[in-house]
Parts: sequence; C-alpha cells; structure tokens
Amino acid sequence: MTMPRPLSLLLLFFLTVVCTTAQSVRWQPAGGILERGQSTDLVLIFENCLPRGDVELPPVSNLVLGPPQQSNQTSSSIINGKISSRRLLFLSYAVRPQEGDEVVIPAFTVATDSGDFTVPTARFEVREATVGDTNIPVAQVAQSRLDLAADSLWAGQVIPVDYRLEVSARFRAQLGGEPEWAPSPLVVEAWNEPTRESTGIGGDARNVLTYSTRGYISRPGTYVIPSVQQLVNIGVPTAGFLQTLRAEQYAITSDSPQLTVRPLPTPAPATFAGAVGEFQLTSRVVPETAEVGEPVTWTLELTGTGNWPDIPGLPARQASNTFRVVQPDAKREIPEGRLFEGSITEDVVLIPTQAGDFELGPVTWTYFDPLTGSYQSVSTPATTLTVTASRTAPPPPVTSASSGTTSPRDEGGGPLTVTARPAPESPSAIPLAAIPGAAASPRPLSTARTLTVVVALIALFPAFWLGLSSQHARRHDAGRPARLARRRLHKTLTAIKGLHGTAQHAQLLSWQQDSAALWQRSAATPLNHLFGGDEQWVRLWREAERAMYAEAARLPEDWPARAQQALANKRAPRFPWHHMLSPRHLFPVLAAAIALLSTDLPAQGIQAYERGDFAGAEAEWRTALAAEPTDWIAHHNLALALAQQNRWEEAGAHATVAFVQHPRNPSTRWHLAYTLDRSGYTPPVIGEFITPRWSHRVAQLASPGEWRLLLLGGVALGVLGMILLLLNAYGCRVPGWRFLSWCLGLTSVAVMAAALFSIQIWGTTADHRAALTWQAGELRSIPTDLNSEQQTTPLAAGSLCHVEKAFLGWRQISFPNGQTGWVREEVLVPLWQ
Repeated sequence: MTMPRPLSLLLLFFLTVVCTTAQSVRWQPAGGILERGQSTDLVLIFENCLPRGDVELPPVSNLVLGPPQQSNQTSSSIINGKISSRRLLFLSYAVRPQEGDEVVIPAFTVATDSGDFTVPTARFEVREATVGDTNIPVAQVAQSRLDLAADSLWAGQVIPVDYRLEVSARFRAQLGGEPEWAPSPLVVEAWNEPTRESTGIGGDARNVLTYSTRGYISRPGTYVIPSVQQLVNIGVPTAGFLQTLRAEQYAITSDSPQLTVRPLPTPAPATFAGAVGEFQLTSRVVPETAEVGEPVTWTLELTGTGNWPDIPGLPARQASNTFRVVQPDAKREIPEGRLFEGSITEDVVLIPTQAGDFELGPVTWTYFDPLTGSYQSVSTPATTLTVTASRTAPPPPVTSASSGTTSPRDEGGGPLTVTARPAPESPSAIPLAAIPGAAASPRPLSTARTLTVVVALIALFPAFWLGLSSQHARRHDAGRPARLARRRLHKTLTAIKGLHGTAQHAQLLSWQQDSAALWQRSAATPLNHLFGGDEQWVRLWREAERAMYAEAARLPEDWPARAQQALANKRAPRFPWHHMLSPRHLFPVLAAAIALLSTDLPAQGIQAYERGDFAGAEAEWRTALAAEPTDWIAHHNLALALAQQNRWEEAGAHATVAFVQHPRNPSTRWHLAYTLDRSGYTPPVIGEFITPRWSHRVAQLASPGEWRLLLLGGVALGVLGMILLLLNAYGCRVPGWRFLSWCLGLTSVAVMAAALFSIQIWGTTADHRAALTWQAGELRSIPTDLNSEQQTTPLAAGSLCHVEKAFLGWRQISFPNGQTGWVREEVLVPLWQ
C-alpha cells in the first residue's frame, strides 16, 4: 500500500520541525557587576550542541578562572502543535576579578559537534566587594600587609619578612588556603607556622595572623616587592528559622612595598666569593702524626647564616706535591625549611709518600658582614703534620706538571632549587571562636521523677501558651519582611500612577527595594538570579532602572498596570504555623531565665583565651563547670582551650558533651566533627549525628533533657484534654469542648511520639547518669590498683556508660550489655552531673 503524496509531505514537514532546533554557545550572565576579590560563578552554556574536546578560554589578565564544573539539562515542549527539545550543557567557572575597573572576556571560537560557534564578548564592571548583605567593604573587615625589616639593604643581605593578616573579630572567618605569593626577585624560605593574636577591644577587636620568613636579593637596584594574596572565608548570617552562617570567599591582597638594594663596597678582597652574612670556618687534621702511606684527613667546615644559595663552595687549599690526593666530596647540609642556615663540610684525604714535617694551612675565606658594612676574613690556623718512615715503600706520588697546588673540587654553584609545597584546596581546620557567656542545659529527669511529675500534672494552659508562642514566632518569622514589603508595594504603585518624570524616581527606588524584599533577595543580587527567572519582573526592573538612570528616558505608560499584575501573581510567603511549636518560641521564658542565672565567670576565660593563655582559660572554664556541669558553653569553650594545647582526646569528650547538651548550635556541631576527627575515637550514638539521617535531624532539634520536658508537656496536654471530656460528662459545658479535646489529644500524641522517638535516638546519652571515657584504659573488677590478680579488660576511649556509684576516687560504671566495672574518676567526663 502506497502512502498518498500529500500525506508524505505533511509527515516530512512535521519531522523537520521536530528535529530542527537552534544551537548556540554563550556566557550567562554576559555582563553585569563583579566584586573585586570575591569568587563568582560564570556559566558557559552550550545549547543543543556539545564541545569537541577541552574548551580553551582566552586569557584575561585581571581575572582568575577556576576549573570548570559540568552539568546537563534536557527539556521538551509543545508550542502551537510543534514539538521541540532543548539540550543544555553548562560549564560553570569560579571567577575572581583582580585589579582594574572592568573585566572583558574577548570573543572566541569554540568547536562543537554542530560546527564552530563564536562566543560573544562579555563585559563586567568591577566594584569593591562588600561582606554579604551588610554593605560593609571587605577592606574594613579583612586587610593584610607585607612588612620588610628594612627598606634599604645590601645585596645578598638576609632580612626578616612578615606577612600580617587582620580580620575583624565581629565576623567568623577561616583561611581559604595558604598565602599566594610570587616573591621574585626575593629569594625566600617557606613561611613559618603562623602566630595568632588578638588586638583591640569591643567593635575594634581584630584577630591577627602573622606569617614569617626571611629573604634576600642578590643584585643591587630598586625593586617593588609583589603583593601577597590570601583567600579568606568570611561567615555571613543567613535568614531563616535556624539561622546559620554562609561562608563567602574573598581574596585579600597586601601592599607592595619598595625595597632598595645597595651594591657591596668595591674593591672586594680577592678571597671574597659572594657570601653575605655571618660565618665561621674551622679546620681539622686527623691524625696529626702518621706514617708514610697512612691516609690523613684534612677537614674544612663552613657554618653560619647568610645567602647560602649564592655560596659556591670552600676555598682551595695548598698542600705539598709529595702527597697523593683523593678528590674531596663536599657535603652541603641545609636544615629543612631553613634556606639561609647551613654548613659545607669538605674532606681532603692526603696520603704521604715521604717522611718529614708538613704544614697544612692556614686557609683564609672572606665574607661581607651587613651589620658592620665591611668585609670580614676568617682564617684557620696552620697545622703541622708529622710523617714518619714506613717499612713498606709507598708508590710514587702523582703531581701536577704545572703546579704543586691541590685544588679541591668546588661544589656545584648556582642558586639552590627550592621545591614549593602546593597549596591545599582548603585550609586545615582550626578551632572557631570561643562562645561568650554561660548557658546551662537541663538535666534529664530520672524515670521515677518523670512518672511522679506526670501523675502530679492536673492542668495546663496550652492555648495561652501556644498563643504567646505564635506571637513570638510571628515577630521572628523570616517571611515577615516579605509580607510587609508586599503591602508597601501596593501603596508605592498607587503613588507612581499620579507622578511623572523625575518625580517618580524616589518611588521607583522604593519599589526596587521592596521587590527585592518580597523575593527575599538582596537588592545587590545579579538580575538573572534576583527574580528566579521570572521574565515579567526582570522586564519591570530593567524599565525602572532605565527610567531612573538613562538620559531622557521615561517610564512606559502601562508600567504601573503591569507592575500591579505582577504583584498580584506573586504571593508573599505565608506564616508557617508549625513554627510556633519550635523550642525557641515555646521556651523563651526558660531561655531568659537561664541567661539571667548565668554568671560572668566565663568572661574571664574568654579574655584569657583571646590573650593566648589557653591554660588559664582552661582553668576558668573548669571552675565554671564545677559550679554548673550543664553549662554547654563552658564545655564548648573548654574543648577549644584543650584543642589549642593539642590535648585532642579530652577536647573531643567536652565537645561531645557540649553537642549533647545543645545540639542546635552550629558551633557545637562543627567542633564535634572537628575534634573527633583528631581525637582518634567516635562515641557510640554520637557518630550518627556527624552525617545525620532524617531521624537524627529530628532528634537534634532538642537535647535529651529538653525532649524529656517536651514529653511531660505532651502528657500535660493529654491530661487537659481528658479533663475537658470529664467536665462535659458531669454537665459543665465548655464552649467548643469537642474541638479543644481533639486538638489537645492529637497534639499530645504528636509531641509525646516525637519526644519518645528522639529519646530513643539519643540512647545512652538521654540518661542523667551518662558519662564518656576520654582516655583509653582498663576496666577493673574491684576499685584498686594494688591487686594485680584481679580480672581486667581494655576500655576504649569514647565509650558511653552509666555511672552507678563512687568510691574513693573510683567510679563504678555499667554498659548497655550489662557489663560493670571500676575506673578512675579522671578518665570520665559526665554528660549531665
């Protein structure tokens, strides 16, 4: 059967429409604003095509590009009966602008499976970076400088070089890598381990990190030393129910000091070989009395501090041509990480061929002393070698026809090659800042006491409580600014309708600020991300900007109507009613009471910690814990002080206790993983919270003690619901009693189920007797060290147990499997007592 010709043509046309799609390669965004020193993602989009091989971008002198990250997206659509598919490949580059006010990525050609495409030029304006949404310039938060010990020095003189990074203590910051520095023409050592200190007080307090090294320049002249660049991750608070810190990375660039290098005085002595610094030369002859044919070792050793990479070797030595000479093997020793301290040792083996007295030395060597500004010569004293006859005649000496001088082989000259260690992708973790103040976490009640309280509860006032919690949650709701902004936008658009020309500018600026607030974005957010791809809002924003800033531009007449329509389509986030059940809204009175009961004692620990007196800070926080064992801040800060002293095992235990007592705090969660990674153990139960599943995320919304209180609250709600039923049964009608009873009953069940589930997740830690072993040891049958015949078993660090009883510095502990035994009190860190 043959298909009719018209139908065949229609089918061919349909297939052509389906398969034909547009291809392009472009930047997204193709322009806009970049902040100097801050990393931003630029995406190279391949639409309906794929690159053939690696994509080579044109070089941009003032732009640092990271390696590309690849992702894909495929979509299909039917428009007017036509089926079209769209295939996108994204190459995302992390870019960081440097000097200059503009970054231009030139147009370039890229080969794809659909042919060659030209990527259009991308232009970006470069502005000074600000920290997050604070509008505070980065230069006010973090700055650095390069300090040279002198601005004028002699050629080859080694001087100290310090790199100093200062960060405001108001912001939590971490290093994003090692300092990046191309020091040429300086020849330098590797950076020493940085020192840390704090300066200033209050809002002017700054954390200072100082790197030190040494360097020199061998050629005279005037030089501008290149700047040092360091990546710093600065924590910026984020909005939301549980406020966290978002790390934003900035490149902090130091100054470029000028250095004048003076030439050495002329004329230089003949024995000067280019050494600058302070040196000592010694000579040894072993033995000083020998027989003919017996080897004699003549050793020269040069030690000191100076420009060792430019020192070629030791001076030549004079010896009688009656000696047979074994070619010397010079040995240069440079301590690891110390380029300008070292020694050269050279052994010459002399074999005498005839008896007699021979004088070895003296040897003179000259260096330039930069402290005195003059040449200094060091000489070794002459040594007399006595050679006696031997019974066996030695072989004839080998002499030089031209000279009787023995010239030891010089060690290879030239500058010493320094192999630099590559910078890591991210810095090694260090403890975060100490938390000021004190805060006690509630102890878990015993089972008997819990049951007693349950029986004793007769009535509560949940409606009043939830009403207060709702008001508190509304005041602190992250969506509230968006709702308020939406109300203001209605008034602003009404006002714009009655204005014309420049009179509209103030209202348009208000419209932009409130629009950004409605979309819960910063007004500084790039336009393509500001409205989540909503083209209607993007168009309105661009028309408003053109009306305000373009010359002789006016706002379109239909702009207010289109803005009203866009506003009607955009809803502000509704108030999340479940937030009123959040612990921070249900227990504000409890939190305030805990704050009032806190003492000022830990402030002394903070001061000692910031001075670098970690032992003193440790003593203060131990005193605070002796007064209140449930002070989770004291546990947290004590873990920091111990970590600074490299006492990781005990630091891990206190970080674990701080997390159990207050698991919602971001710092306790961070330091838990940080200290346990270095302590060498992970306690049972706690390890699941480091990479939590959904069940552990629910459990860490409150501490075990708080879940016990929530369990009591759930029981109280259930009791109140049953009281309403009893009142109705006895004829005391309460308006809406049926609805209230159902609400109280369901809420009670939900709260009790969540509390019981979370208490099970916390396991052993939910018991008020829980303790943690921070040190490996032995579990003993009886509380004594004297009886060596008693049964013992190894006790691992990080074991969770219950403390049953105490006896003269010993504690009897038990484990979930029924095992009991005795350990010393010092190896335990109680979780609650």
